[in-house]
Formats: sequence, C-alpha cells, structure tokens
Amino acid sequence: MEDLHHELRFAAVFTVLLDIALWVVSGLIAGWTVSVPLGLALGSAGMLVNMLLLRRTVQGAVYRGRTKTLGSYLVRMLIASGVITAGLLLDQVSAPAAVIPFLYPKLIFGVLAVRSK
Repeated sequence: MEDLHHELRFAAVFTVLLDIALWVVSGLIAGWTVSVPLGLALGSAGMLVNMLLLRRTVQGAVYRGRTKTLGSYLVRMLIASGVITAGLLLDQVSAPAAVIPFLYPKLIFGVLAVRSK
C-alpha cells in the first residue's frame, strides 16, 4: 500500500512540473492565456483520479482475487470522456491542454522505472 502512495505522490509532483513546463512553452509560443492552465489542471486532476482508480482495481485483482473490473474501466472512461467533453465545450478551458495530461502516465512510469534501477 505504501508503494501506491509513493507512486501517486511522485505522479502528482511530476504532473505539476510537467504542467508548469507546458504552460510556459505554450505561453511563449501562443501567448499567455488562462485557458491553458485551466485545461492542464482539469486534465491533470482527471488523469490522477484515473491512476488512483486503476491502481485500486489492480490491487483488488491481485490481493483480493476480484475479477470484475469492467465497472472500474467504465468509470475511468467516463472520467476521461467528461474531461475531454468539458475541454471541448467550455470556452475557458483549452481542449488540447485538457487532453495532454492523459499522456503523462507513460512518461511518469518510464521515469519511475529508470529511477528504480
């Protein structure tokens, strides 16, 4: 269970750093707007909730022998769909900025794998 907290804490810190970097890059390229940090915050929150639900589903399958994971999958897809829809429908939120954080886990787990060696 401690590993879960360590990974989520690392993912949250890494996500904030990536969000700041993306906001600075987008600000330098396209100008400073509020829609990009709002989109990044929305997408990052959705991504972190998705990671938490995924880890709990995996732990339930491994430690408790649960095999019914469709419900968790549907909830995670509903969260991702809601974030993407909000990014598309709300003028105050940048849609690409809301979607980009869902790509962070590949980078985060890659860094964790390299760090653990």
